[in-house]
Amino acid sequence: KLHDKTIVKRKRIIPEQIIIYLQIIIMSNLPENDNKVDNDPSKYIPSMLEACSKGDLSAVQSILDRCKEQHNNAIAASLQDDKTGLSPLMIAAKCGHLELCQLLLEEGAPWNAIDRNGKCAGNYATDLEHWEVVNLLVDAGTKAELLLGASIRLSMEKNNGVLDDGKQIVKESSSDYKDDKKVPVENEPCTKPDYLKSNVRYNAANTLLLDDDDDAVMMQWEKPLMDAHASIMTGNGQKSKTVLNVGFGLGIIDTALQKYEPALHVIIEAHPVVYKKMVQDGWDSKPNVRICFGRWQEEMPKLIAEGVNFDGIFYDTYGEHFTDLEYFQALVAKSLQKPDGVYSFFNGLAPDNLFFHGVACQCVKLQLQQIGLDSEFAPCEIQVKEKEWDGVRRKYWHGRDTYYLPIITWNKDKLLLNKKNNGLDTRKENNEPSTSNNEIEGNGSCKKPKLN
Repeated sequence: KLHDKTIVKRKRIIPEQIIIYLQIIIMSNLPENDNKVDNDPSKYIPSMLEACSKGDLSAVQSILDRCKEQHNNAIAASLQDDKTGLSPLMIAAKCGHLELCQLLLEEGAPWNAIDRNGKCAGNYATDLEHWEVVNLLVDAGTKAELLLGASIRLSMEKNNGVLDDGKQIVKESSSDYKDDKKVPVENEPCTKPDYLKSNVRYNAANTLLLDDDDDAVMMQWEKPLMDAHASIMTGNGQKSKTVLNVGFGLGIIDTALQKYEPALHVIIEAHPVVYKKMVQDGWDSKPNVRICFGRWQEEMPKLIAEGVNFDGIFYDTYGEHFTDLEYFQALVAKSLQKPDGVYSFFNGLAPDNLFFHGVACQCVKLQLQQIGLDSEFAPCEIQVKEKEWDGVRRKYWHGRDTYYLPIITWNKDKLLLNKKNNGLDTRKENNEPSTSNNEIEGNGSCKKPKLN
């Protein structure tokens, strides 16, 4: 009964809302008595939405106060209209009421709740260009996600071993939901801890790699993106670079990197079927190519121990948890060439919602900042036709025509400061270190044509 009442189209309800609705269900089933108080918080929804649309701060505060008196909390800030899924925060954001949005967030309104159309408060604010509200919601979302991530990491460390070792981490898997007909396929978790034990298969044209669930590991439409990543990794196509790719898949980016004749081209691949295909296709005999067959969690520390540094690093694994990306980036800081190395990754963060995608990118940016790396996300145009998804169970790209390519480089000021602190000469013979080897347009877009 609880699940039926809390299911929301396209997104499973968050734990805080489950608690709210559980309170409603319990209170609505209490025995009636003469002193009964109307304990259904949903009665506040119409008046709350109206007050939010008008930007009536005092009226909203009054409703919140009444709700606190009757329910001992401010759940009126979190409720959503049953028919539309609209929340007070969505209405306030849509109308550009900055102060009201701030109040609702402080009172516990979830920043990431979505309505029946799959839109959140940030989507509405973005659509109508209420940029102050957008910035507020991005900040709230980023703080919430970073705190949630820290909580998850602590829980993993406590219950499943040491996270920094990258071992024995038990994570929610999409396979846990295969028999749950109430959970839409697009809402299943993307993590697949048993991926390396499962079978994968290539299609006859070698343009599609599928797992056991018919989910795509990699697809040929990514080629323009991989070409752009390869160019960025090699300083816009410079030859004789030292490069690392983690996750071979269809070999698209590795083929692109080979065009630039790298001095050393390391490929880490852990899936036995993919590794076998690499050997069959002759990758193990290509000049200057070194294949590391195994999990990057074991292979990267070996490369670091050997003293191998890379001019360009790319990360594109499958079915891993967000904590894996964080751990990988800690290793990047130990193996990326200074001062001009470039790191990037396939940016499939929160692919089904542009605002959530922006928050996820901001979280990554702040995490990288802590280890001395600067990030920018260069917009590249991409068109993915619907027929590309034929035979694929679940999309991992949802119709957007802009891909935000991560370009991650060392913060030059921090490098200079570290050198000064270590007593080293920070001067170059004639000039200071260049800001970047990457030619970036003034508006942040990479110098690439439209990706067809």
